[in-house]
Amino acid sequence: MIRPLEYCQNGDQIAQSIDTIDYRILELIALRKAYVDKATHFESVPPEADARDQVEKMLKLRYNWAAQLTLDKETVHTVFQTIINHFKNKELELLHEQ
Repeated sequence: MIRPLEYCQNGDQIAQSIDTIDYRILELIALRKAYVDKATHFESVPPEADARDQVEKMLKLRYNWAAQLTLDKETVHTVFQTIINHFKNKELELLHEQ
């Protein structure tokens, strides 16, 4: 359970809320992975093709969202660049195995 911050009365309650948030983040990453996997069925070009423009466009949108949520751009960049690189590398591994 995520206890609202104003109702957290000790460190254990905060830690339990953080654990719940982290689990939900992992659920969302797993869901994102499923969508990335599905998207590969619709790609007309191999993943090795230069997709920098697409990634930059995607990151720019995430930066805008981050600003709305008062998150710093560097954190958002690190998180999404890591996610993008990880799934791209996994996709390349699968293609090379086939």
